[in-house]
Amino acid sequence: MEKLIIKGPTPLKGEVTISGAKNAAVAILPATLLINGICKIDNLPHISDVKLYCDILELLGAKITWHTPHEITIDTRNINCKADIVEITRKFRASYYLIGALLGRCGEVQVGLPGRL
Repeated sequence: MEKLIIKGPTPLKGEVTISGAKNAAVAILPATLLINGICKIDNLPHISDVKLYCDILELLGAKITWHTPHEITIDTRNINCKADIVEITRKFRASYYLIGALLGRCGEVQVGLPGRL
């Protein structure tokens, strides 16, 4: 096993920015559907799954405002429970998080099976 050994009389100091975790982001974004209001989310990773989830939320009627590449506000006060999201949810595996969120918000849900294009 390789290791890094640092020797010297000067203590290390500085700052490290920790980026957001993909697995947390793909669970948090659909959870915004569970409230009828506005959520601010920061430290989002700038990845395709986050963008795709935002596209799905917008199809459902959410208003998304990007403040920075890693910070957004999501307004879920005008969600359309009848919006057709089946095709877009087939594009990625994390779409299953929508099932619980939409059942909680709308009482019913239809999502595509991941990978079935």
